[in-house]
Amino acid sequence: MELYRRLVKGDVKPHELEMIIWEEQYQKDPDHWVKAHEEAALLRLKYYEQHTKKSLDTIGRHFISTAKNGTVGIEQAIGGAVIPLGVAGPLRVNGTEARGDFFLPAATNEAALIAGLTRGCKTLNAANGVEVVITRDHMARAPVVEANTIETAQKIAAEINEHSELYDAMREAAEADATVSKLKDIVPFQMGRRLYIRFTFTTGDAMGMNSVTKYAGNGVRALLKQHPLLKLVSLTGNMCTDKKASHVNVLLGRGKSVETEVVLPARLVKKMFGVEAADIANLNRIKNLEGSALSGTISGFNANAANTVAALFLATGQDAAQIVESSSCFTHAELNKDTLLFGVSMPSLEVATVGGGTGFGTAKEALSLLGCAGPGSKPGANARKLAEIIAAAVTAQELNLLAAEAHGYELADSHIRLARGKN
Repeated sequence: MELYRRLVKGDVKPHELEMIIWEEQYQKDPDHWVKAHEEAALLRLKYYEQHTKKSLDTIGRHFISTAKNGTVGIEQAIGGAVIPLGVAGPLRVNGTEARGDFFLPAATNEAALIAGLTRGCKTLNAANGVEVVITRDHMARAPVVEANTIETAQKIAAEINEHSELYDAMREAAEADATVSKLKDIVPFQMGRRLYIRFTFTTGDAMGMNSVTKYAGNGVRALLKQHPLLKLVSLTGNMCTDKKASHVNVLLGRGKSVETEVVLPARLVKKMFGVEAADIANLNRIKNLEGSALSGTISGFNANAANTVAALFLATGQDAAQIVESSSCFTHAELNKDTLLFGVSMPSLEVATVGGGTGFGTAKEALSLLGCAGPGSKPGANARKLAEIIAAAVTAQELNLLAAEAHGYELADSHIRLARGKN
């Protein structure tokens, strides 16, 4: 093929293939853009196989097209990465949007994870399910601007905090291009001459990070119009905070802040796990509270919340890098006479049912399994439903793991048995 010879020769760069194929073979016909993307991926795959002398056959056979509306989705596509996917549950969830029994699609390479999650689900179901509420729902972006003096920075911060005409101008500009998103608040944080200005928006069923970056930028333009001596340093100053464990997300929330609880009879705990309810409460204090504090954990006061978050995120097409802050979790276990009050607090669960990787491939089917693919009946309903389900699943896995760890060597023995087939 002539185009491949040009690619090997260096006359064409790998990232240019989509546009060249679309122009030369399909005369820029919009109906053939996805086809051009697929053909470009196959050519790139062949090129990298020849260049590296390595077989990439399995990668090529799992190609997933992310192209739409004249964009390639991801750049330099050559195929797909595959993670085994299993189903845990069902789990009874008593939330506002998620009500009923749900099978949980979990993508993982870890043996014992789905078995443990299912055992936790079975226990919660025996206690009539897990109660779930969402206390906050917003996406944040925090541009940073610099003033010429600390006094100027302080005065502008005060002006914003007073919800003055400046605040109104920034709000109007931030919402001007928005169709679904609505501004919730603008809060400045001063450090020296710099202001880290945290914009928060509701974003419907989208996770919303990209859109709120645009809208926050519009708000900053309105700020600089009234205060031209200010200088924009960056559209993100890390007070958001995105893809990092941070205390600001714990205190102020980002995405969905979710609370769960279940009241477990002590006899049920003993029957399901072979340990006393007091053992779980005691271990939660020693491990998840004291141990996490000793290690300097920011928001990881839990047993393994990230395991469940990661498995459901990867299954449903969420932003994998946001597993970092989305797995921020505080696990609670309180003994009260003959019952164990158990639950989790997840301050920054960042999920979507539209946009990103949620709308194609296996992710869309996994979301359909949960009954929350695409937009909800009202803006944000499906994203909140997904957040409630994930938090409930984390509750089940936290309970299961603490019970296993309170049961002597069960944690090690079960992993060896399920992963390696050894007793």
